[in-house]
Amino acid sequence: MNAPDMFQIDPVISALYEATLEPERWRDALQAMARLSGAQAAVFVDMDYALSVLWRHVLHNVDEEAHLTYLQRYAQIDPRLPVMMKAPELRWVSDLEALPDAIRLESPVYRDYLRPAGLRECLMAKTAVEGARHGNLVLLRMGVEDVFSAEQRQLLDLLLPHVDRAIRISRRLAAFARALAFGGRGVEEYADPVATLTERGDISEANPAFEALLKCQSLFRTDGNKRLVCISSDAQRRFHQAFSDALELSKGNTRHGWRSMPVLTVERADGPPFLVTVAPLMQLQGHPWFERTGVLVKVSDPLRPPSGSVLQEGFGLTPAEARLACALLAGGTLKDAATRIGISPNTAKTQLQVVFQKTRTGRQQELVSLLRSIPH
Repeated sequence: MNAPDMFQIDPVISALYEATLEPERWRDALQAMARLSGAQAAVFVDMDYALSVLWRHVLHNVDEEAHLTYLQRYAQIDPRLPVMMKAPELRWVSDLEALPDAIRLESPVYRDYLRPAGLRECLMAKTAVEGARHGNLVLLRMGVEDVFSAEQRQLLDLLLPHVDRAIRISRRLAAFARALAFGGRGVEEYADPVATLTERGDISEANPAFEALLKCQSLFRTDGNKRLVCISSDAQRRFHQAFSDALELSKGNTRHGWRSMPVLTVERADGPPFLVTVAPLMQLQGHPWFERTGVLVKVSDPLRPPSGSVLQEGFGLTPAEARLACALLAGGTLKDAATRIGISPNTAKTQLQVVFQKTRTGRQQELVSLLRSIPH
């Protein structure tokens, strides 16, 4: 078998990562994958099967009306779906290899829908698995005599890790994909901690939530040059690798060998882990589409307290009382919370008693449990 032509893959990889920034480009990315593999049609579905939520559904060269008929009449009995759900992640599975001839001959899905449409072979892959949410890809050889060749399968194998990474990044950046070339306004308006870094790793923009996170020094700190550093040495090692990978992509190096995940889990002693998204920062004007380099960092904290305004309006707390209540969510003793927000232990004790009365709680742990149940 000849070595794969990497120059065939590079434009498809670029199309995938462009789709993470502009969701409407997923159709172009799917078309590029189909063209690379010699498939006549393709389907991409990003779905949470536990919640029955369809997050993204993209078709290439599939008749919309015929596909609607498939969803209404055949999807629930499609023998390919159990094969895809049970298949190992990041591996292409052929229906010719996975399903017995008898099933492909007798199943109504094949007999009444797929074979009349000219199906010759179907390749399926399960990617970006996060709980019950899967990114499923289907490539179809239609109206031809031959199946996918060994060379085409080899190209698809090399492409699949990039598909996985692009889907994961796209999920997390969908809310601000139009503003990845962040100015201050894009950062300021995001509720979670968000910052942009230069190619040296220095903070160029940070919203108030990220600034507050830095002051707590529970996850990040900065050195003398504003360079962002993880408090934990293990987390710093993984963060540095993720930063390096994202920076290579922002420079246009689509053939870089990825050694990290775009979302890092950073453990902490007193609660669930932080989730840190690390993604390339780029502008979308013209080509090449990497017009300046940089990296985006976004932190998701399951313990992020509700806003002070919510506590003030919901329980009648004063701004100082709401600030103390939020500080207690960071863990530690009342004295620790007082130190973090710059008040004396005696003042904290007095404020806490009032907070107990207004929230109808009697202990610190009871108060913390109540605060964690309030939506952000």
